[in-house]
Amino acid sequence: MKLNKIINHSINLENNEIIFSLNTKIYPQEIIYKTCYTFIDRMYVYLDSLKKNEIIVSLKSKEKLTKKQPESLKDEFLNELLNILIREAVSKKNQKFLEYIIGGAITASLEKLEMKKENKKEGMDKVEKEIESLKKELGKIERSEDYKKDPLNIKKIFRNHERKR
Repeated sequence: MKLNKIINHSINLENNEIIFSLNTKIYPQEIIYKTCYTFIDRMYVYLDSLKKNEIIVSLKSKEKLTKKQPESLKDEFLNELLNILIREAVSKKNQKFLEYIIGGAITASLEKLEMKKENKKEGMDKVEKEIESLKKELGKIERSEDYKKDPLNIKKIFRNHERKR
């Protein structure tokens, strides 16, 4: 049995176009749209619907076609349609598995981020302890009377300088 007998089509060589219809019970509308998207860089794609559960596809080449090329375009379109339909089915079948993998990856990255935050907090704690230690040292220096001794005679130099003005 030939596919051509199952899918009705018409060819218009003057317009470089082939027109055929698809049953949306077999090929869901979303799958047809995705297939059209893969062809839009090579040809003009037009969609229409005259009946429920039917989409009419018109593939119009951007270049001049020979007698056999429109049929080839249709076959290529149908192959891509089947390819996308199978990929979607496999994707739906494996969706839970993919969700578990992605969920695990997100959980692992969040745990790693949390560990970084904890390490950062520990680092900040060390810095804060060092600051407190330095403050204590500074407090000891301020409380001592060493600064009043003026071993370099800065007060004396300053006063002499002030008098000269």
